[in-house]
Amino acid sequence: MFRNRVRVALLGLAVTTLAVAGCTGPAANSNDGAGSAANKSLNVYLYQEPAGVFSPLAPVSGPDGQVMSLIDEGLLGVDPSYKLQPRLAESYTVSPDATTFTFKLRSGLKWSDGTPFTSKDVLFTYTLMANPKTTSSTAGNYTGVEGVADFASGKATTISGFSAPDDNTFVIKATKPNFGLLALIGSVWIMPEHILGKDAPDAVAKNAFFRNPTVGMGPYTFVEYKTNQYVHVTANPNYRSPAKIKDVYLKPMTSDNATAQLGNGGIDIASYSPTDAETVSGFNTVTTQEKPGAGFVRIALNQSKPYFKDAKVRQAFLYALDRKQIVQTVLGGKAEVRLSDFAKANEPAGLNDYAQDVAKAKQLLAEAGWDSNREVQLQWVHGQRDRDATSTIVQSQLAAVGVKVKLVNIQAAEIPKTYAEKTYDMVLYGGGNYAVDSSTINGITACANAYPAGGNINYFCNPQLDQLMAQANSTADEAQRKSLYDQAAKLENDQADLMWLYSPYGLWAVNKKVQGFQAPGSQDALFWDPASWTITG
Repeated sequence: MFRNRVRVALLGLAVTTLAVAGCTGPAANSNDGAGSAANKSLNVYLYQEPAGVFSPLAPVSGPDGQVMSLIDEGLLGVDPSYKLQPRLAESYTVSPDATTFTFKLRSGLKWSDGTPFTSKDVLFTYTLMANPKTTSSTAGNYTGVEGVADFASGKATTISGFSAPDDNTFVIKATKPNFGLLALIGSVWIMPEHILGKDAPDAVAKNAFFRNPTVGMGPYTFVEYKTNQYVHVTANPNYRSPAKIKDVYLKPMTSDNATAQLGNGGIDIASYSPTDAETVSGFNTVTTQEKPGAGFVRIALNQSKPYFKDAKVRQAFLYALDRKQIVQTVLGGKAEVRLSDFAKANEPAGLNDYAQDVAKAKQLLAEAGWDSNREVQLQWVHGQRDRDATSTIVQSQLAAVGVKVKLVNIQAAEIPKTYAEKTYDMVLYGGGNYAVDSSTINGITACANAYPAGGNINYFCNPQLDQLMAQANSTADEAQRKSLYDQAAKLENDQADLMWLYSPYGLWAVNKKVQGFQAPGSQDALFWDPASWTITG
């Protein structure tokens, strides 16, 4: 029965999308007439429509982030092996007690408009990011920095833990040992002070610049965003190692359309669904790359609503699902069932796998007093085969334990409003990178990081978990740190803060004319080093 439902769901999606929707913009590898590779353009698939606010202050959005990974850079970046690497920083040092972090910037860097780049831009950016008045969606990540509390409360006008002693040096000081701070805030994209510096903190996030960010430090510069068509970026002439491809067009479309356009040359780089693997393998014009993802697909239950506060309800929802079958049937085995927020390599043994147990789910719902007449809404952004099919399966399997679910297809740009107003019940989404350091999980679990201060969009709060995470992050002894993180993972697994579904593998197809592309992880991962991409032939 389950397999039949899945097949019906996938067949329906295929029928709907086989007639490839037109997507305007240049043809792949179009030539501007100069005849050199540098004048050719590249078409890249975006798995969702961007919200169109390309700002480090805005709530995290996968497609917007992928665009920004071409036009912006941070002091550090995360490479395809999920390791931090210097980008705008030439080097960095960490004091033995992990309280002082010193970055040396590359010399001679310029913004894309030719304005010199200095540590003042870094200081400007970090101060904005830590200031709740800017509506920074990650302000909660900066609470471990010295002086942030006094700055946020109005007792201080600057943050003592941030300093720029000279044009090429930026220093962060933490209030106490903080071994995960680099992973948490080291790669934030730097904003131009000469463009935004005149805005008051409570106005800067609304600056029109973020919808037309034509000045940046990345290898490409923003040109325009044609809604429902493409985002056009062009090579930044002032980048330290200028991009070798002149123009890149990032095109949002369904995964089915992207696969079809891989075959006809309309798209050069795209992630693809496991269900399309056989089709893609038949294209003689592309190569493929496969990589385990660092994030995961999940369903957040809005715990600001009383009926999701009881952990028994959240546990029951997990027991209702057959996630192994979802991985095998919807994703063709190209994913791993997720057991917690912690990356697979970092999770301890003995976590509850919440294998499907319908009787257990019904028992927990009864104990929690779940009202079987209540209807809850599950919202998600339509267009990815795995997420579309999974939404339908979740609806069906929750119905089997007495939970009525209404599916709601929503546009990506509409989602932040549902977070801010706490109006949603359930949202299916994916992404994140939790493989760099376990401390990053704090960004989606800590009480202090409840939206809009951070990425805890489900409003989960467990002070004991926060304490364990804080203790682990401040412990110099690696074995002890690991032990504390293991305790935190078991507690988080027991509390079922999220409905963890699966960690999808990144499946990428690349036109053979394109060289230098490294699969960054799953379909929502940021692109790595696009300046090194080239087109041959």
